[in-house]
Amino acid sequence: MLKNSLIPLMFLLSVFCAAAQEPDSVAHLTLEKAVLTERTNRPMIENLGGVSGTVNMAKIQAIPSFLGNSDPIRFARLLPSIQVNAETDGGLYMQGSDYSHTVLSIGGVPIYGGSHLLGMFSVFNSPHFKAMDYTTSAGQLNRLGGRIDMELQDTLPARLGADLSAGLLSAQGTLRLPTGKHSALFFSARRSYINLIYGSFLKYDGQPIRYGFMDGNLTWLWKPGTRDRVWIDVFAGRDDASYDYQKASSSIAASWYNLMGAVHWTHYFPEVTLKQTAYATLNGLNAKVDVLYAKGELPSYIQTYGYRATAGYAGWDFLADVAWHRVQPQNPRSEGYYNQMNTASEPLQTALETKLAATYSHSLGYYLELKAGLGVTGYLSPEREWYWGLTPQADIIFNLMDAGKIDLRYGIYRQHLFQTGFTNVGLPCEFWLLAGRLTPPQWSHNVALAYNLDLADRAWSLSSEIYYKRLYNQVEYKGTIMEILNTDYSIEKALLPGDGHAYGLNLMLQKQQGKLTGWVAYALSRSLRHFDDPMYPGIYPSDHERLHELTVVATYDIGRFDFGGMFVAASGTPYTRPESFYLLGDRVICNYGERNAARLPAYIRLDLSANWYFGTPANFRV
Repeated sequence: MLKNSLIPLMFLLSVFCAAAQEPDSVAHLTLEKAVLTERTNRPMIENLGGVSGTVNMAKIQAIPSFLGNSDPIRFARLLPSIQVNAETDGGLYMQGSDYSHTVLSIGGVPIYGGSHLLGMFSVFNSPHFKAMDYTTSAGQLNRLGGRIDMELQDTLPARLGADLSAGLLSAQGTLRLPTGKHSALFFSARRSYINLIYGSFLKYDGQPIRYGFMDGNLTWLWKPGTRDRVWIDVFAGRDDASYDYQKASSSIAASWYNLMGAVHWTHYFPEVTLKQTAYATLNGLNAKVDVLYAKGELPSYIQTYGYRATAGYAGWDFLADVAWHRVQPQNPRSEGYYNQMNTASEPLQTALETKLAATYSHSLGYYLELKAGLGVTGYLSPEREWYWGLTPQADIIFNLMDAGKIDLRYGIYRQHLFQTGFTNVGLPCEFWLLAGRLTPPQWSHNVALAYNLDLADRAWSLSSEIYYKRLYNQVEYKGTIMEILNTDYSIEKALLPGDGHAYGLNLMLQKQQGKLTGWVAYALSRSLRHFDDPMYPGIYPSDHERLHELTVVATYDIGRFDFGGMFVAASGTPYTRPESFYLLGDRVICNYGERNAARLPAYIRLDLSANWYFGTPANFRV
């Protein structure tokens, strides 16, 4: 009875998991909207070297948005260093790295779940933040890939201000409220109304499927003096899906959520800048089914308490970082069904992660700058075993003056967190686990050569980067939903360990000034894996590999009106094609072809938009 009644649950979970195997959509609908927003003359992207940069949040409103809501993470997928992948994809794949290799953060605090509605919306309200920084290297943070950080506001509003936006699926708003001469409160909230408008279409077997999401940010900024800045920052987000299958007297429910709280304090000494952050962050999923006398659950979560301090002095940058992790890997369990054999007993994992690092920068005249860094990581695994490692980094910058700038970088990076699951695209059915008994810590060699050139008095800029990464102790997931239902479940049996490498080229030509701004970008990328398993000989492309991507983005600003457009053409991602299946008793057995030997069709998209801005820009004071 339980297996028959699990059909609706399998339907919901298959929606999450099948998204990675759906052909890429070529249709896109944009709703014209009125937005009250800050308008500045800064370029949309300020280059930070290579193909890294800072995105001006006030500018991305002009880019065509998804169903009427501008989104910083969907915007980030237009950048040359980040792969587009499919529409229904919550992952960010930076220069061939996995989604979990990228640090996604608010004010430097990690956010482990970055998307709503199968990746169609991120959890970030863009008007709440000052800017979005993206770098192809996480620096001395314990990640193998890059970093995307949402910068908190650091200026006080002169008066009450607000941003309001309504799309086809959700509405969002931001309020900026002065709370005194030296402080201000920033509040943002968003809520979907999918079932209210589209409820009659969301049905399975005649029964409605309920879905909705919400999120909110609350930031209090205090400037007690010229030398201090204090932020108290809170973020919460939640998705809920449910289904009542009356024909089988069953019900299912799934929810996934984010919670984060942080206190930031920056103090400016005469010659030293000290930044400190204490935080707690949580991300989890819980899916339940209840039918007659039987119940089943699929819980997982990750929780981190951390403290980070950085200090800069006379060319030196120091980092001290400590984090305590509590992780519940995917742990399906059931009760009340006599033939159920897949109840798991994966224990709760806890681990301590520490790091000390120092970096020194020194200029040798006008033409040469050297940077060298060394970090040491200490990791106490769930089995209470210590893992130690060094993270040396070196950076040589050649300043060719009017002929541009060349940057050669090398580093060893380490990571103790893994994310995996049915799809490997950042959807809520994936889960986190800690290095230890199941797999040793990840590490990599990273090499990059970048070239940057400003043209026509900085009206244009050319950015390029060639990279190579050698990846060790990588993990992919080979389990399926059917194995959870039909066999004894074991995370260890579902993991596919191995190594890999990634290499490629990123190019970007950007127009930074004038009424017409935008860029043309191209990316060539290979991301390959080879596994320590005799059933998977040879080298295979990763699930998220796109060989080629071409992106064209343009905006035209004429005061209260602006027009935007973007064109994307990219190779399809690989997948493992199922070849046949058969029934053995009450079990479904599926035979697959060679791993990731097939590819989805090419991804092509053209979006156009027009915006009208009303009201007056928000005023800020330092």
